[in-house]
Amino acid sequence: AGPGFFPSPGVGSTAPAVAMARPEQAIMLGEIGGPTVQDPALGAVICGPGLSQAAACICCPNLLQVCGWCTQVDVNEQKAVLYWGRYFGTLSEPGIYCVNPWGRSLLTTSTKTSTMNLQDVKVADKRGSPIIMSGVVTYALTSAKCACLDVEQPINYIQLQATAAMKQIAAKFPYSAPPGEHSLQTESGHLSSALVGVLQRKVGIVGANIISFELVDLSYSSEIAQVMLVKQQAEALIEARRLIVGSAVDMAVHAVNELQAKGSKLSERAAEHVTETLLTVICSHSPAQPTVPLSA
Repeated sequence: AGPGFFPSPGVGSTAPAVAMARPEQAIMLGEIGGPTVQDPALGAVICGPGLSQAAACICCPNLLQVCGWCTQVDVNEQKAVLYWGRYFGTLSEPGIYCVNPWGRSLLTTSTKTSTMNLQDVKVADKRGSPIIMSGVVTYALTSAKCACLDVEQPINYIQLQATAAMKQIAAKFPYSAPPGEHSLQTESGHLSSALVGVLQRKVGIVGANIISFELVDLSYSSEIAQVMLVKQQAEALIEARRLIVGSAVDMAVHAVNELQAKGSKLSERAAEHVTETLLTVICSHSPAQPTVPLSA
C-alpha cells in the first residue's frame, strides 16, 4: 500500500489477495496452524460493474454523488463490497476509498481479537458421568465476506460450535483416573490444543481464527456431585489405610529385629505379641489404652 491518502496503488485495479490477520495475530495463529481466510482485495478506486458505471456517468453532474463515493475503512476493520446484491470484493486496509455508490452495499466486520466465555457447559466424560465445564475462547475474524455473507450470526455460530467441541473432547477422557493415566483433570494442556484444533475446523466457514481455547473450571454436575464426593472420600480413606497398614508392618518388624539385635531373647510367642500390640496401636483410630496385668 502506498503512503498517504489511499491504501492501495492503481485506479480501478484489483490488488492481490492478502492475509487478513494483523502481524501480531499471524504469529499466534502460526503456532496453532489455523488457516487464514483471504478475501479478494480491492484497489483505491472501485468503479463497480457496467450498470453502476453507466449510472455514475448519467448522474455525473450531481454534486451529492461525489460525497457518496468516499468510504472510510478504520484500523482492525474490513468492509465487504456488494453491487446489486452480488459480492464484488473486500476493503481490508485502513484508509479512504473511492467506491461507486450506485447499487453498492457495504457490510462491515471487526477484525479485533475477541474473547468468548462459555459458562457452565454440561458435558459427559468417557464414563458417561455428567460434568460441568467452563472455558474461554480467544478468536479473531479475518474475512468480511465469510462473516457477513456465508453465516447467519457468526458470533452465535462460534459459540455453539465451541460448545460442541467441548462435548466432543470431554467424551474422550474420564473425569479422574489413577496416576499415570489420562484424565480431564490432568490433561489441561493437551485438551486446550485439541479444543483449538477441533473448533478451528468447525468455524472455518466463518473466517475465524481460533487463537486459544482454555478450560477455566471443571467439576461434577450437581446431581452426582455428592455421590462422587463420597466416592472420592472412600478412595482417599482406602489409600490412607493402605499406607498406614504398610508402615505399621514395617515398624513392627523393625522393632522386633531391633530388640533381638540388642540382646533381648524373644520367644516366638513374645515376638508375635509385640507385633500384634504394635499393629493394634498404630492402626487403631483411637488412642491406645495401656493395661498392666496383675497377678493374683
